[in-house]
Amino acid sequence: MQTFPLLIYVVTLHAKLDLRLSLILSLSKDTALLLLLLGLLHDSRFVSFAKMRTLFLLVSLIFLGSEGSVVSQGKAPWTHQFQLDSPKIKVEWRSLTENGSSNPWLEMQISGETKGGYIGFGFSENGGMNGADLAIGWIDEKGQVFMKDFHGVGNNPVLDKEQNYEALSGKLENGITTIKFRRQWFTCDKDDIEIRNDTMRIMWALGSSVPSITADNNVTGLTWHGLNTRGVQSVFIHDTAFADPFPDEVPEKFPGVKQWDLVMNNTIDKEQTTYFCKIVKFPFLEKKHHMIGWKPILTPENRPNVHHITFYECMVPPEHGGTENLFEKHTMHTGGRCYTKNMPPEWTKHCVTFLFVWVAGGEGEMFPQHVGSPLGEPHGGATYFMMEVHYDNPTRKVFHDKSGVRIFYTDKLRENDGSVMLMGYRITPFLLLPPKQPNFVMHGICSSECTEQALPPTGIKVINTLLHGHLSMRKLRLRHFRGGKELPLIAKDDYYDFNYQQSRTLQEEITVLPGDELITECEYETTQNNRMVLGGLSTTQEMCQTFFIYYPRINLMQCTSQYEFTEFFKPLGIREVNGTVLKQIKMPYNPSGEFDPPDDAKELEESGEGDDFHSLYDHINIVDTGKSVAQQIKEMNWTDTTIAKKIEKQWQHGRHYAYCTGHGRKRYPLKKYIMDYPTISKPAEKEDPFCKAKQSLE
Repeated sequence: MQTFPLLIYVVTLHAKLDLRLSLILSLSKDTALLLLLLGLLHDSRFVSFAKMRTLFLLVSLIFLGSEGSVVSQGKAPWTHQFQLDSPKIKVEWRSLTENGSSNPWLEMQISGETKGGYIGFGFSENGGMNGADLAIGWIDEKGQVFMKDFHGVGNNPVLDKEQNYEALSGKLENGITTIKFRRQWFTCDKDDIEIRNDTMRIMWALGSSVPSITADNNVTGLTWHGLNTRGVQSVFIHDTAFADPFPDEVPEKFPGVKQWDLVMNNTIDKEQTTYFCKIVKFPFLEKKHHMIGWKPILTPENRPNVHHITFYECMVPPEHGGTENLFEKHTMHTGGRCYTKNMPPEWTKHCVTFLFVWVAGGEGEMFPQHVGSPLGEPHGGATYFMMEVHYDNPTRKVFHDKSGVRIFYTDKLRENDGSVMLMGYRITPFLLLPPKQPNFVMHGICSSECTEQALPPTGIKVINTLLHGHLSMRKLRLRHFRGGKELPLIAKDDYYDFNYQQSRTLQEEITVLPGDELITECEYETTQNNRMVLGGLSTTQEMCQTFFIYYPRINLMQCTSQYEFTEFFKPLGIREVNGTVLKQIKMPYNPSGEFDPPDDAKELEESGEGDDFHSLYDHINIVDTGKSVAQQIKEMNWTDTTIAKKIEKQWQHGRHYAYCTGHGRKRYPLKKYIMDYPTISKPAEKEDPFCKAKQSLE
């Protein structure tokens, strides 16, 4: 491998982590390392986590002198890739900057089994053909390579007036067409899509015909590719790539790292939603260990049915019996359905801190070199864990599953203890989405009083985020406020894909200080729903959550909110309610005792289906009319979207319950457990899109 392209980045000192690969020269290892060190000494800005991680990779590559992975997803010189086996398709890409331009090039290579025909490629905001940004490439009988720019109108590709894709090279070998091409990230062409730092859908298709260029520069000879030679893949195409590979892939780079495999062994019956839980014990307690990463182990045929895997730390304060006394006996338990009457109550009560969360579409995670999650309760972590697997089974089949996770751990400790924290709206039926809405927004608040009490004076550093919702979710944002002023977003996704929930390592670590407020903002679409959608555990219900990895580890695992009880009903035209179910779900909320209550949805799970559907609101009655709340909601005119928007605004700016929960579900006593929506004195300035800013300069 040529090392100079990697060094160009250092010595030219670009602000972004783009690799200039336009110059390819040969250097000795000593010369390469000298240039690298000179570049480091020249620029004092080279101190962020992202840049230090890149430095580590560069040094490794120089000394190894091999074509090792720059990231787990792609091999050098490509920084990202995805590959499918049936049919064979491979897409690779990287970002290149020329002459310090603020609009870099996206360079890509796509290969597929065309049998000599064309290969189609494109970007789509929702996975559909209409409105997609498309390119079609082929190699003619003379060996000339073509890549033409199209856009989708209905189900048809239409040639763009402005051609922004450029073919660089191509080859046809054994029926496999490979084409390398490029386009700028921002083409400022109304027929192209502006590629953002969100979940993007990459479309592909393989056709057997060979198109041709007509005299008037049009394309002819395109035939339909067929049903079985097309597809869509969700990716984070814009993220800078600097993730470590997994230790089981390159063990020579991770000496002394061990792995711990934990899998289920259960049969899923004819249920649409199943949560299966069991208790496991980390056995290596002679000294402190750090978990440095993890990856899913999925039974291949069950991959579509495994929605998420969550590892919870189980902790019991000594004054309440201690963890070992309560949980050692449960390690012999084969496991069973979570949040039912048969589940031991201490599992729900004490297993609440997240060690990690994997969700459908994710590949796993490796921590940065300076962070590890402690293992072993005597060492600041946990010894006992509850593994929870959520199965989504829409066809209601019976299947056996042995899915689980592989945890990578070491006794070579990292500089910082890290942990996972949850922000957002509680998992509760008091998250209510009206039917027939093109967009409906909910807000979960982490209060300033909670961060003031729980965070150290120097704050915490956020290094990784995972945004989470279910089938109605369309957009998520984690907003950050300090003293009423909005700071840059910590995370966002305007093209959320339920089936692609990969966590993201932040390019720059973000500091959250005591007194800061964090708001998880979730936008849903329910146009296809004939009934309300409630918050809950089922995929047909909803959540509004942000998980993030941070350091140093502190005694705070959850900072969430829920709309205050009486103000939740007022916008629905309801003044007073009653019902025995309210006592079961501990509403209205009255903080008492040492521990926060479990989420409502884990106490009462009634997802229901079809005409037999019964919700929590069927069991809550309106005092004035005698109707159930469910009946009142059903009779409202939801086709008038102004009604829903008025309710949305009243809920947002009304009062909220604040929940501030430490490890083991211990409650932080808040003076203002009923809080107002934060006062925002200075909202964030909206950044002008690149093309709009360019036009204003012209």
